Amino acid sequence: MLQQRVNALTGESEWILVGDGGDGGDASDPLAESSYLDMLNDRARNRAFSSAIAKLGRHGHVLDIGAGTGLLSLMAWRAMEEQCQVTACESFLPMYKLARKVCRDNGTMGAIKLLHMGSDEIKVGVDISSKADALVCEILDSELLGEGIIPSLRHAHEHLLRPNAATVPYRATVYAQLVESDFLWRLHDLQGVEDRLQDGLAFAPNDFYSYFKHRQHAFRVDEIPGMKLLSEPFEAFVLDFYRAPDVRGEFNQAVHVNFSGTAHAIVSWWVLQLDKDGLVCYSTAPRWIRGASEWCDHWKQCVWFLPGQGVSVEEQSELRVVVSHDEASVRYDINGGVCCNSSASGFELSLQRCRMLGDGSRRSIIQSAIQKALGERELGNCLIRDDGLMSAVCALSTPHGSCHVAGLFPGCRRDGLKYLESVASKLSTIHKDVKHLTGDDFKGHKVDVLLGEPYYATYEHALPWKQLRFWYERTTLSPLLSENPIIVPCFGILYGMACHLPDLWQSRCRLEEVDGFDHRSLTKPFSLLEFNMREEIQSLSGFAKVSVVKTGLCHGVVLWMDWVMDPENKDLGVMLFRKPLQATETLELNASFDSQTGEISITRVV
Repeated sequence: MLQQRVNALTGESEWILVGDGGDGGDASDPLAESSYLDMLNDRARNRAFSSAIAKLGRHGHVLDIGAGTGLLSLMAWRAMEEQCQVTACESFLPMYKLARKVCRDNGTMGAIKLLHMGSDEIKVGVDISSKADALVCEILDSELLGEGIIPSLRHAHEHLLRPNAATVPYRATVYAQLVESDFLWRLHDLQGVEDRLQDGLAFAPNDFYSYFKHRQHAFRVDEIPGMKLLSEPFEAFVLDFYRAPDVRGEFNQAVHVNFSGTAHAIVSWWVLQLDKDGLVCYSTAPRWIRGASEWCDHWKQCVWFLPGQGVSVEEQSELRVVVSHDEASVRYDINGGVCCNSSASGFELSLQRCRMLGDGSRRSIIQSAIQKALGERELGNCLIRDDGLMSAVCALSTPHGSCHVAGLFPGCRRDGLKYLESVASKLSTIHKDVKHLTGDDFKGHKVDVLLGEPYYATYEHALPWKQLRFWYERTTLSPLLSENPIIVPCFGILYGMACHLPDLWQSRCRLEEVDGFDHRSLTKPFSLLEFNMREEIQSLSGFAKVSVVKTGLCHGVVLWMDWVMDPENKDLGVMLFRKPLQATETLELNASFDSQTGEISITRVV
């Protein structure tokens, strides 16, 4: 089928033909790169839903909302001893097509009616013959409400279900806990971090918190270092599935504080009670809570940041926490202070970007490299070509004589440019695509310096080598560059390290049947590909033969990019093998880079 994707080099949308794939190689497909495989491989989830659905008893018509691959529909059909009609709706076309294939392969096309639509589009008497007397659904995110479970349940109970219809799940309970964590504080309080750094760079304007995303952030909090639990876990609110839930709710909770400290955040999780009796449950709780489920990547805990430097709390005291929700989000108020708000502007500074801007080592490296670049010789034009703020602020804070500093920021729209102007007011911004630049944009002069971190907002959550878009755009700019331009970064190096990753591999492995994150390195880091930014873009290939320093089962290679500005900056990605291999003495890998698509391929030599 055709699938839309963003070209890693140009940033433009394009359509590609996606097949079913074969059994060879170590390629990943769109399903493997999503959270769907991880969810289908979550055995604890599958067992819990299967057990609860089996307890429903006989029902003539079962409705499955947000069917995905059709797993819950198949469970219901099996539990009803193949004597019921199941209606499954799925609005996402690739999943709907996959569900059709799954049902066809299991011989259930006559018993399971698949509808390519949202549940709120279903009409009784048109799309289904009658109301259903049982409901199964799993439209849940880490926060619980973000995928629209409340409006879906309300509509289903009013229009699609008989009175007193059975439901799986039966209810969900959200729990929360106050925590102290310097790591979490540094992730979001850029103003406070900059006050400590005192390096002359300022990326947080006075109205910084109007740009920062104060919504919840999904984390595996067990992996956060040095976190201190300040309070007992407390019940935030309960959401019933067996009846139409309220659109809004507000709950006053008295929270007992066990230890003095600074509360930087609230950690939340939920527990699903899948059956009416409360005997079948599934939890997203962290590992310090009894009953926590096994490691998975599709559901995590949520972190809600307290504003600024947090809230001081005293041992054996009691805090008043007001938890409120609407149909799509949750809000926590502590002693009258709002824990989470949406950005007031159209532009939102993400948590990952905030962390990068507050990284003292990163700031120092980029500042030193740009100071060196702008101080090498008499320069005419300096162009900043990415969405990062660092290059712009560092360039303007460096004495650059008569050099004209300008920037193109492809991922910044109106409010993003407003933020940029608030921290780099003297920067000249060019509102053009890189392909349409001419010498007139630089008053007939050549560009002597091209700067980037590189960072493109489009690829913030993508694999680290997607930022090689900088290389493509450096090539597009070649006619406008001077004879010996200064390019920062001058090189990019793709490094790898073979690792034992059983949990991650299991969450992404291909399915044969559905029924603490363990990892360790097996080799030292090794380089796979080197990208020379001083030359025009070209396809590359590489080979690595590395010694195994610790024998074990190798599930894949952890990959990251080092950008040579001068030293380094690392972002991680993982290339998983289709089948793990036993790493004994050496491991041989081939690597290639396609200059047309920006894609990187890693294969093992067997």
